[in-house]
Amino acid sequence: MPNAIAYLMLGFWPIVTLAAFRLLPPGRALLVSVIGGYLLLPPEPAAFDLPLLPGLDKVTLPGVACLACLVAFRNQSARSFWPESPLVGLLLTLYLATPLMTAVMNLDPVRWGRFEVPAMSLKDGVGLALRHALTILPFLLARQHLASGGALRDVALVVTLGGLAYVPLMLVEVPLGPILNEGFYGFQQALESQAERGDTYRPVVFLQHGLWVAFFTLSATLCAFTLWRSESSGRTKWLFAALLLLGTLLAMKSFGALLMALTVVPLLVLTGRRIQTGAAILIACLALAYPLSKTSGIVPEEQLLANIAEIDAERAYSLEFRMANENVLMERALERPFFGWGSWGRNHVMNSASGEWETITDGRWVLTLGVLGAVGLVAEFGLLLMPIFLLLSAGIARDPERFSPYAPPLALLLSLNIFDLIPNATLTPITWLLAGVLLAHAERPERRSTTDSPDATPRGPAPLRWKPIL
Repeated sequence: MPNAIAYLMLGFWPIVTLAAFRLLPPGRALLVSVIGGYLLLPPEPAAFDLPLLPGLDKVTLPGVACLACLVAFRNQSARSFWPESPLVGLLLTLYLATPLMTAVMNLDPVRWGRFEVPAMSLKDGVGLALRHALTILPFLLARQHLASGGALRDVALVVTLGGLAYVPLMLVEVPLGPILNEGFYGFQQALESQAERGDTYRPVVFLQHGLWVAFFTLSATLCAFTLWRSESSGRTKWLFAALLLLGTLLAMKSFGALLMALTVVPLLVLTGRRIQTGAAILIACLALAYPLSKTSGIVPEEQLLANIAEIDAERAYSLEFRMANENVLMERALERPFFGWGSWGRNHVMNSASGEWETITDGRWVLTLGVLGAVGLVAEFGLLLMPIFLLLSAGIARDPERFSPYAPPLALLLSLNIFDLIPNATLTPITWLLAGVLLAHAERPERRSTTDSPDATPRGPAPLRWKPIL
């Protein structure tokens, strides 16, 4: 169970957020609060459970705190809160409303022999819809307050600095195992056996699982290489940062993240914006195609496993286990294809004799399909994919000079994160931030200007131009 320090950190974070908004421009304060909260706050089950509201935890609390600060100090130059694109607006409406429809369609209990899984209630649907509303805040606030070309650089900068700050913590856990969360917050969020990598460990630090740490380290590595490639001065320090992060990623021995790094780092280092944009579109299309192919039964699973077994037999065995679970969960989900089975584990399969669950959910796509159905899956993945496709529609492939040089690398990072949602569930506040800032850039592309230059980026606290309303 979480200790007092865990709840003190959660309670203290709104104060940190307020200080950030007092000292920094709104966009940067948003980045510091959301990314800092994601990295430092205790993971589940640490949360404030308030009446009539979903739990406020490391995923939702920073966004709520940022929204409160932005309401209290109105930014006169802020854009509208709702997206300009009608299609994105429709997807957002579906994302917020689907839980209510799911609840309405699942008012019956699920029986497995003598065991029963409860029915959903309208209260459950409202709670899940509110959870969605809080989860999506980083997306909406990033689109609203990170709309300039310089904001894209700020995203890369804060992610890189967050990764560098995490390096000492990760290097502590590589030889010793996942000890920091238990030492600071009083509980272990992941099994030690899941972190074992031969005679070392994959770090977990304060995140939900080692896979989350591995993908964040990959994200920081790619952002550091982007800064090295795009900056006009001080490039040596960013190259050193990128190599340090890449070395840490190697020490973690996380196969999937390493494979993505080996694929994408050369693209960032050796190719231009058009090729990077094309790679982002290709990866996004692959992520979109997998659920469609899987539900149609045309994924060549045996050939895929055979190819991976030639590289790493242990990884192939792990993937085979995941695919077997995925197949069972997909068949279960397709029994209620439109709005899913809802919460309470109704999307899982239970052993009717023992009452034990027989399935484990790994991939975010099959989890969303099972809980919220095809409508929920289209809404969630559509919100993540649309910024990339809107960048293409706005002409980033034809005329990349109209856009910030940071747009193609960050689009590539977002597409990798979406692709990682196929085998894993690494949907985090940083994912939503990336989608939001890229959507803002797609709606209003800007030519590279002094806002993209490190020399023109304001140093130190920026003067506040807001008028308090409280």
